[in-house]
Amino acid sequence: MAYEPSDREDEYFMKLDKERLSKMRSGLDTKREEEFKLHRRDTHWMKCPKCGHDLEEINYQDVMIDRCPDCKGMWLDHDEIELLGKGEAKMTKGFLRKVFG
Repeated sequence: MAYEPSDREDEYFMKLDKERLSKMRSGLDTKREEEFKLHRRDTHWMKCPKCGHDLEEINYQDVMIDRCPDCKGMWLDHDEIELLGKGEAKMTKGFLRKVFG
């Protein structure tokens, strides 16, 4: 006599399969999102937002400023303008005059 699984057993294993698939899908989504973030960072890391060329870092008053050698654009990271403001007033004025004309 062959064993026939009951509807309750089928429901139980379907539920387990669904939970496993959901966990796997969630893990894959997380991994895919992390890979996308890494790719996006690697693609745009130290690239000029204006012209796309590689940025170089220059040291001004112990603050590393990102500068594009092609279009001469300059970019500051978070809080770097405040660090420049704490420097010697004459040097900071000279820098701001140089940057903003």
